[in-house]
Amino acid sequence: MIGTEIAFRLGAGTLDEARAIAGRLARLAPEAVEHVLFCDADAGEYGCLAVWERARDADAYVASAAVGAELAALAGRMGKPTRVRRYVMEYQRERCAPGDA
Repeated sequence: MIGTEIAFRLGAGTLDEARAIAGRLARLAPEAVEHVLFCDADAGEYGCLAVWERARDADAYVASAAVGAELAALAGRMGKPTRVRRYVMEYQRERCAPGDA
């Protein structure tokens, strides 16, 4: 599995804005197995993690013009480039169903 992470800082009180950004990024990732928003709302720090079965899908996502436009808008909002990272993901345990401990 491959993960792409887009990390951004918007400042305190911006959780709804971060959710909107994450929603747009998720819609641009239809081939992703999952798409997760990580939130530290008090600090205004966020990250979107998309999980992919194929590296070529992850690479195409990050290279797409639509994702590029989102990244440019984020960079303009933050006043610095958005951090984008790509990972090889190794699950250490089976996924749990929602509500499982």
